[in-house]
Amino acid sequence: MQGEQPLPQQSDNDGSTGGIGGRSAGRVVGRSMADRTKPSRTVPGHRRSFLEVAGVGLKFGVDMPLRSDGVLRARRHSNVSRIRCIDFNMLRPIEIQPEFLGHPLPWDLFDRYGVLLLARGATISDPTQVARLNARKLFARAEDLGDLEVSEMLSPFTALAEVAATLARVFEAGAGQGVAPRLLRMADTIRAVIATDQDASLGWIALDRGAPYCIRHSIAVALICELIGNELGIPAAEQRSVLCAALTMNVGMQALQDRLTSRNGQLSQEERAQIAAHPERGRLWLQARGVIDEVWLAAVGDHHELLDGRGYPRGLTASMIAVPARLIALADIYCAKTGERFYRPPKLPSTAARDILRGRSSGVDPMLAGILFRLIGAHPPGTLVRLANREVAVITHNAIGGPPVVVGVLNPMDEPLPQPTVRDASKLATSIRSYVTFDPALHRFDLDRLWGYAH
Repeated sequence: MQGEQPLPQQSDNDGSTGGIGGRSAGRVVGRSMADRTKPSRTVPGHRRSFLEVAGVGLKFGVDMPLRSDGVLRARRHSNVSRIRCIDFNMLRPIEIQPEFLGHPLPWDLFDRYGVLLLARGATISDPTQVARLNARKLFARAEDLGDLEVSEMLSPFTALAEVAATLARVFEAGAGQGVAPRLLRMADTIRAVIATDQDASLGWIALDRGAPYCIRHSIAVALICELIGNELGIPAAEQRSVLCAALTMNVGMQALQDRLTSRNGQLSQEERAQIAAHPERGRLWLQARGVIDEVWLAAVGDHHELLDGRGYPRGLTASMIAVPARLIALADIYCAKTGERFYRPPKLPSTAARDILRGRSSGVDPMLAGILFRLIGAHPPGTLVRLANREVAVITHNAIGGPPVVVGVLNPMDEPLPQPTVRDASKLATSIRSYVTFDPALHRFDLDRLWGYAH
């Protein structure tokens, strides 16, 4: 069928092949089929407020020994990549201030994976422990913090819509107008969105088309930078600078960027010159509006430099390109490949990540590309698939070790279902048979309903 791509063949332990799910889906040693198919995060009709480890619920504090710095640690298991707190309220970045020493904490304190570190009421009396905790990425529930930049953030999609609207206003700022405080708050929101629901964030990148391309692309790059930055353990202050750079990397050519996505044709000489100059123009634009952060400015100026020296505008080589610029370059290429153009459909997220990892986009950092490929997974959230029953479904959660969680959205005639319905991809009748190319003109979905945030 037009717009569909077959699945790669997958081998089971007995040598048989087939689609994802059904009898031929890969086995996971030590886990039952029921365990494999339990969602690892919030899905429609499946809301829980406890820790889940590969589908097994654990209450706070269970199997969490104390670390030497006095905080709780979650034991890692060979088949589990992380433990996440399932919570409806968005987490917000926070630092422990010196005035909290010797006083009960007014909120629960979480790490970037949503694992509870210290419960409300815990008392910290050692200044060195405060320093060690602040060196991590710390978060608290939005409802506990009170005064929020984005009030009553009902879902990651609500928060990202706020970011898109604010970013559009920032791009209109004139010289002399300070933009750094607003962008730093947007960076904090990006961090909170990823901390709250990584799968929904990837779904937004793949499926949301509510803002102009330049705005969407910049936010998508920032989300990918936050995903990878979490894995790298980049310090919080530097990561905020990286996210601000990602949000403003194309401020020097935003109007041209929107025009180029809607046409098919060769660039004029003037357009090529604009593209080549936009990193430096963006850096100067930011300086004229009060930005003095060197990490931020350098990342904007160097985000098109490649390790092999083929980048622009300065043709830097590997030893001259800092990690923030490498990170944005990789995320920029990935998001460009997965975004549609007037002249071509978007690439599948997993295909785009694999192409980059295999070196078809040479010049990017191979270590960062490997992290991206691992984080995206084989079946990234937001991917459209055709099921064995001929329904079209959206992958909402990339479950660990088993079939992904899928939500049916279109019937076999490609008409909307009365409501999104979770399908069991482990069953033969509803296993995944092929990928469907996303078409924004045909595929318009309520993302809040798909990810279980609608009221």
